Amino acid sequence: MKPFTYCPLCGKGLNPALLEGRERMLCPECGWVHYRNPLPVAIACTVNPKGEILLIRRAHEPALNEWALPGGFLESGELPEEGCLRELMEETSIEGRVERIIGVYHRESTMYGSLLAVAYAVTASHENIRINHEVFEAGFYPPDAMPEVRIPLHRQIIDEHRRASESASG
Repeated sequence: MKPFTYCPLCGKGLNPALLEGRERMLCPECGWVHYRNPLPVAIACTVNPKGEILLIRRAHEPALNEWALPGGFLESGELPEEGCLRELMEETSIEGRVERIIGVYHRESTMYGSLLAVAYAVTASHENIRINHEVFEAGFYPPDAMPEVRIPLHRQIIDEHRRASESASG
């Protein structure tokens, strides 16, 4: 996302300033500071009773046509767990239950800038997939027969989920 160049309060041009040990954009007129905070994202690593993982093939950028885990941006006032389940439902019509947090990750995106991603292990309550406009296709795949997931963060989440699941069962 492009940074502010004008103050949203008074309309004056913003100037770079060193504040709190970081360069930030500051309004010389009213003192408004543009803090470039990360956008929050929730990701669902969803499994069915057979231990198969739900993957989607993305229909929009970023990562158009890539296999991924369902997920997206949190909405204002939404808990990360709620956003995770909402995104899962919107993209696949799958309802689920959050079992545990897998991890919290920071990534830089050329399209959106700084992202703070929270990944959850989710158990699907059914397997009746109906995709929306954000997805070309979706399905549950056994770990040894999954399509290639080339998004590094999503691969990392799947790997961390597998390791934690193996430790819990072994």
